[in-house]
Amino acid sequence: MTQTIGQKLKQAREHQHLTIDKASEATRIRAPYLQALETDDLSALPSPVQARGFLRNYAEYLGLDLEQLIDELRAEQKPMD
Repeated sequence: MTQTIGQKLKQAREHQHLTIDKASEATRIRAPYLQALETDDLSALPSPVQARGFLRNYAEYLGLDLEQLIDELRAEQKPMD
């Protein structure tokens, strides 16, 4: 089973022994927004544009493949026909 974007973010953060507060301080993204990203709760974020921006900054901070995550996010947000 493939991991969700949130699971990948959380795993990368925990692997680096970082707390949400430490990541929040470093990225300047509020802790509740980082938690929302890690739980795949994009509805808790201000807007889809900000969600992508937060994802971009957080993934970059954690050293993850940004393009892959953005592609996954777009695929998840694509409306079903």
